[in-house]
Amino acid sequence: MSVESTFIKAVAQLNPASQDRQPAIARMEQWLADLGQTTVAQSLSGTALVEQGTLAQSAQQLNQQLQAQREAWAASWSALAPAQELADRFRDRIMLLVFGSFNAGKSSLCNFLADRFRRQGHSVDFFRLADGQMQPMPEGFQEGATETTVALQGVCLGEKLVLLDTPGLHSANAHNAALTQQFLESTDALLWLSSSSAPGQVQELGDLLVELRRNKPLLPVITRSDRIEEDEIDNEIVKVLCNKTADNRQLQEEDVMTRAAQALNHWGLSRDLLKPALSLSVHMARSQQDEDQGLEQAGFERLYLAVQNLLTPALAYKQRKPAELQLHHIEEAILSPLMQTLEQGAAQLRQRIEEQTVVLQGAVQVLTEGTWRRVVPQLPEVLEKHAAQQDVAAVRTELGQNIGKAFADLSQTVLVNFQLTQPDVPTLNLPAHIGYEVFQEQGEGQAPLIDYNRLYMSLNDVVMNGAQELAEQVVEQAEQSLEQLKQELIGLENAVADQAQALEAIKRQLHAA
Repeated sequence: MSVESTFIKAVAQLNPASQDRQPAIARMEQWLADLGQTTVAQSLSGTALVEQGTLAQSAQQLNQQLQAQREAWAASWSALAPAQELADRFRDRIMLLVFGSFNAGKSSLCNFLADRFRRQGHSVDFFRLADGQMQPMPEGFQEGATETTVALQGVCLGEKLVLLDTPGLHSANAHNAALTQQFLESTDALLWLSSSSAPGQVQELGDLLVELRRNKPLLPVITRSDRIEEDEIDNEIVKVLCNKTADNRQLQEEDVMTRAAQALNHWGLSRDLLKPALSLSVHMARSQQDEDQGLEQAGFERLYLAVQNLLTPALAYKQRKPAELQLHHIEEAILSPLMQTLEQGAAQLRQRIEEQTVVLQGAVQVLTEGTWRRVVPQLPEVLEKHAAQQDVAAVRTELGQNIGKAFADLSQTVLVNFQLTQPDVPTLNLPAHIGYEVFQEQGEGQAPLIDYNRLYMSLNDVVMNGAQELAEQVVEQAEQSLEQLKQELIGLENAVADQAQALEAIKRQLHAA
């Protein structure tokens, strides 16, 4: 039996029915509910913060961003419906994504393999997807030197294998590129095609990075591995196409493997995902009169063996695909955006917290000195107002009121981000001589004489100490509010991190089953 016949028979004997992964799916559904409850429970309260202040606004903005993330979860799952429907439609078949730039020969390879399956007596059905609907195609894929794939198209080879020939991810057509991305999720393994004129452009793998991180196996295929030579036919020199030499093919394959392995290593992925590269020429396989020899020399026997080896890991992925779809949705559409939003919002909030920490470090001095500067110029008026009665209690009361008002106004400016409870003005310890030595009789029937120089010297410290006591109490309130916000942020981050670890445990259990 030929290598081709063995391959096609092996494909026909595949049993890709998915295994029961409902327990894993149920655990992920519960995990998602827990994540939503956790982020709500850990919302930042903004206690004792002024609502319009930058600090409260940053905290509220993070809360709102997380809420928007939660509200988008259902919609993001619905967006996967076309891919899920495609996967369900072909639940009993292995699906291979034929990936590459628009000139990589994807359509040519799919058409050729369809012809080989048909010759072996197997059914071949071409289809295309339009608006989520599967439509039959009576003929094969259009082939050309320019981009001809305008919609997602595929071919069923027998009853067990499907090739998806997609619009290139590098397509100039934005709709085509988006379509390809949407249906990547449905596939079980990846055929990476590149032309031998520029083989293995590893930057293309960046577009497959998500799929590679899903542990889907990757088979590099170098297409159009042929060259033009001159030959003499009927005494005329003509140009003919022939296979590239084995040495030339080997050099290109080794180069592709080296660079692809480096790219996987750079992304922290296992090289085990990368299967040995191979070269082939659809044109040469079609043009040879000796069919078996032509297939071998064109590289197709190697392709059959490679794809047959690829089917084992693809089958393992296929059997857990329903749970994998749920896992990937959670990782990529829920947890990753959530953590990115949290990271960015937390960084902004921490910057605001650090700014306020700097403000608080000098706030006691600023409030104390600022209050003193506002109150001291008011002393002459206060003392003269109560000099006739030598009313020390009245001086104490009014001076305390002036300190309290000046401090309240200033603290609202300096500590604008904090909703503070203004403390009572402390009892002012006025010196005893204020009623005796400072208020001196000028004469009978005349107003007392006030020695302002001695008075200022007596009251400066009184005002300063009273303002400082107020400042220390208010700054302590602000510091407590700031510390509470810090701890709430840490609690939110830790809670999400715990959820991420819980998901990793579910993932390990899924892959170990």
